[in-house]
Amino acid sequence: MPDWLPTFERVQPWHWWVLGAILLILEVSAPGVFFVWLALAAFALGLLVFVVPILPVAVQLLLFAGLAVAAVFVGRRYVGQLALGGNEGDSLNTGASRLVGRTVTVTTPIVNGVGRVRVGDSDWRATGPDTEAGRSVLIVAADGTTLIVREVNGTWV
Repeated sequence: MPDWLPTFERVQPWHWWVLGAILLILEVSAPGVFFVWLALAAFALGLLVFVVPILPVAVQLLLFAGLAVAAVFVGRRYVGQLALGGNEGDSLNTGASRLVGRTVTVTTPIVNGVGRVRVGDSDWRATGPDTEAGRSVLIVAADGTTLIVREVNGTWV
């Protein structure tokens, strides 16, 4: 058997690192976040085998299984909290309603209850009391892509 092939008598650290790299390639080509945790376990075990090269193959396989399970549980827990814990997760797919409470500037005068306001770098259709261009208004609600506004100093609600 060629010297570079792993045998059951010895598994080198680079074997685990290659396995980790293959798992990372699988992660990139497959949807979801799963193989990355197995790859991290393989890289960690490769480092451990580098430090303690006398570990038997059976112990290495058991350690890999344990590290993989631990990495999946820890990774899912913390990545899940990061993905769902922020404000963006709360406002994802909520459309214009995420803009409620912002003060914006009227770009096209609101005449007969309809005009346009500037939100960030885009103009939005707005309904509310007649207001001249350049005035500030508060977004109080959203109806589809139309923002319902009121004057900041006005009495209309």
